[in-house]
Amino acid sequence: MTASEATPPARDSRITTVAFLALLWLPLLLSLALPDDSLSLTEQRSLAPFPTPELSPTGIARLPTALEAYYDDRIGLRDDAIRAWAWIHIELFGSSPSDKLIVGRDGWLFLGDENAVAQYRGTARLDADALERWLRVLEARRAWLAERDIAYLLVLVPNKHRIYADYMPASLPRVSEESQLDQLVDRLREASTVPFLDLRPALRAAAREGRAYHKTDTHWNDRGAYAAYRAILIRLAQIDASLVPQPPVPIRGFTRTRPGLGLARIVGLSRAYPEESLDLVVKAPRAEVPAKRRAALDDRMRRQLPFGLGTGDGSLPSAVMFRDSFADALVPFLSESFSRIVYVWERDVDPRVVEAERPDVVIQEIAERFLDRPPLDIEEVSRR
Repeated sequence: MTASEATPPARDSRITTVAFLALLWLPLLLSLALPDDSLSLTEQRSLAPFPTPELSPTGIARLPTALEAYYDDRIGLRDDAIRAWAWIHIELFGSSPSDKLIVGRDGWLFLGDENAVAQYRGTARLDADALERWLRVLEARRAWLAERDIAYLLVLVPNKHRIYADYMPASLPRVSEESQLDQLVDRLREASTVPFLDLRPALRAAAREGRAYHKTDTHWNDRGAYAAYRAILIRLAQIDASLVPQPPVPIRGFTRTRPGLGLARIVGLSRAYPEESLDLVVKAPRAEVPAKRRAALDDRMRRQLPFGLGTGDGSLPSAVMFRDSFADALVPFLSESFSRIVYVWERDVDPRVVEAERPDVVIQEIAERFLDRPPLDIEEVSRR
């Protein structure tokens, strides 16, 4: 064999080696070249921060693990790998690629949160002590507000798993039909005077007329939120007619197709799971935020900071709503029914906000999956 005959195979080998090394190092090179983000839009979570060196034995021992977490979260092509991994699991094997996601029937996605799943299956329970704590704290909140001539309404929001149980996978059978929400509602009816609103009937009625939750998100859509808004007004009028001096605001609806929402984004499959979004807007909004303030409001909502809206109409009552993420879709509707309403991301009643605002009513919205967390009384919140 001549030297010229041996050259092509040798050249091919070198090309193969260079290509292999390039592919091997490409993710790391991309991680160095791309901006250093702090949030993963794909997984909807904060990324591991760059570790701060600590000149101590413990700090030095933790440094390798912290650096590994930092670079693992920022390795190049990471999101593409997540999307490919998720697609293979869902489309080829029919299983979920993440413990945060449940793949249901007919394109429905559900939150894989441990509490929500246990509540759906009926394995999560509130023991007698937990139920009595709920009653004691809620009664104390109502009494504390009543001393200040402020009405109180507790609003309980069911998990999507409960309203759309027919689309849950057969691999998660129910053990009991009674849930923590059932336990709390039954106990409130038996032994409490606290005004509350169980939104399950309103949302089930809305679901019979059209979809009330997003298929690719854990929350209700605008139609579900509007049904909840109407139910809240009805319940407030039962407590005190002066709290609802006008009917629900008129709305108009439209449908649009958009990339999949939060649950689809967890595994990077927004394009694979598009959402037919059933949107509603107020026909003649009085509490609409001016365009120049919209970005600031959106930023406060994203950062879970308090904000105030309302019509400014002095004939309408004022309110404070302690809430979680479900109230985001309520904001455009509820704001039209109050002269001023302050929204506070908080699962308990914060007396500092109430004392500062002196509203006519305090509305407390709690999603079902948070019921396993013991509520804090006024004194505990004050000390915190």
